[in-house]
Amino acid sequence: MSGAVVAAVLGTSVYALSETPGCSGPVRGLDVAAAPEIAGAVSAVGAEFNRRGHRVRGRCVRVAVRAAGPAGVRALLAGEIPPGAGVRRPDVWIPDSSLWLRLLEAPPPAAGSLARSPLVAALPRAEAGRAAGPWRKVLDAAVPGTRESRSFRLTVADPARTGTGLASLLMVDARYGKASAPFAAFARDVRQHVTPDASAQFSALARRESGRVPVLVTSEQAVWAHDRADPSEPAEAVYPPDGTLFLDYPVTLPSADPAARLFARALRSGAAREAFRSRGFRDPDGAPPAAFAEAAGVAAARPPELPAPAGADVERVAQAWARLALASRMLSLIDVSGSMAQRVPGTGLTRMQAIAQASRQGLALQPDDTELAQWIFSTRLDGVRDWHENVPMGPLGGRIGSATRRQRILGALAALRPRPDGGTGLYDTLLAAVRYMRRTYRPEMVNTVLVFTDGRDDDPDGPTLPATLAALRAERDPARPVQIIVVGFGPDVDTAELRGIADATGGSVYTAHAPQDILRIFGQATARRLCAPHC
Repeated sequence: MSGAVVAAVLGTSVYALSETPGCSGPVRGLDVAAAPEIAGAVSAVGAEFNRRGHRVRGRCVRVAVRAAGPAGVRALLAGEIPPGAGVRRPDVWIPDSSLWLRLLEAPPPAAGSLARSPLVAALPRAEAGRAAGPWRKVLDAAVPGTRESRSFRLTVADPARTGTGLASLLMVDARYGKASAPFAAFARDVRQHVTPDASAQFSALARRESGRVPVLVTSEQAVWAHDRADPSEPAEAVYPPDGTLFLDYPVTLPSADPAARLFARALRSGAAREAFRSRGFRDPDGAPPAAFAEAAGVAAARPPELPAPAGADVERVAQAWARLALASRMLSLIDVSGSMAQRVPGTGLTRMQAIAQASRQGLALQPDDTELAQWIFSTRLDGVRDWHENVPMGPLGGRIGSATRRQRILGALAALRPRPDGGTGLYDTLLAAVRYMRRTYRPEMVNTVLVFTDGRDDDPDGPTLPATLAALRAERDPARPVQIIVVGFGPDVDTAELRGIADATGGSVYTAHAPQDILRIFGQATARRLCAPHC
């Protein structure tokens, strides 16, 4: 288990509640773990519960409420946190969404919902009209190549840690009909703008990147709470007319103690309900707080509700995000053989120029934490070696001297020139690249060799195709998987030969006829994370 999971549970706040003046004698402490945004309201109910001095089986019940991220508690209940880690099992658990219960094989009994809050699109108030319309318009903002993606910058809360983020992904999944490539493209783009929680999303409202309007997929209650603080950039909730998912704050009982059931009843009482309304939550039936009638930024009308996702879909989407959110580590191999000087029909570009242009487009899709190195290859390029390292491996945002690695790679792409008499030393370059990536393997990243070439191997001094395939298969290590992804340009590409090489590492081959094909290829290649290594 990662330290992040333990931190998600241990990193909690405990609300100090009043003593129990109406009860004396032995005390039964009741531990209540609640989603951070509702923990204050739960604490208020707990304080009143303690003041009244409840007794169960001869002992005074003393409620202590702590704010706890739902992902950490789910991991605890799933047995992913080992004994002795210093994490306690709560008696009462109130996550932000029932979606977390669908990720448990044996979820604790639920005792109803405390409150509800629909997912909305939140924009700076002056820009709210630009996102009016269905969810499709908002979600397409994060799919590269769409018209909307040039207008909006989408921000979501972390789907691995929040119900808000997980519900956002489920709406994306439904929007694209479970199609992997658009979903992967969405995840790849929005990953750059993920925040730890819903409250942190609102810092994006004041930023304008390349003129794009910030759009948050967040909860109505988060918009209300943000605007109540009188911010310099107030938010407006936009309610897409095609319906939305709701956070429902279920009361669950991991403990069978009657004291837990007693407090659950107190939480769902009419007297307690005002504590939730006063903090911007709707009633369990969707009725709004009275304050919504006059509050700016939110609307009192109950928005249409989408059907609750099936448990299998919740698990599939959560696993997909876990794969797609991994950072990338790529070694880019660029063919600079003599044939790269030939023209690409209909473009006015040489193959070398087309590959450089495609590489620049692909580079623009990668966030700064992507690790990348660039090699060029031909024959006898570096002494007797067929490859040469142009830019060493490291994060794109990291610096090499006075420039970032991204700038160094862009400069190297601009300087690429074909070797007039150079052949294509593909096989030994691929073997060297895969061995380098496996030797320097990063388990927390997706490790890939990305090859741009226009032809087949023609190096008489290099290994044969059978020898190359045999070496790739023999050296394949399931504990350190390295995929080869080949992008072929031009009519001389032997896709059958290249497919055999890619298959030996669980990789893939794509054919590009024009530089703009790179958007499609990167989308398809990213989507392979959903099935790797068994695609």
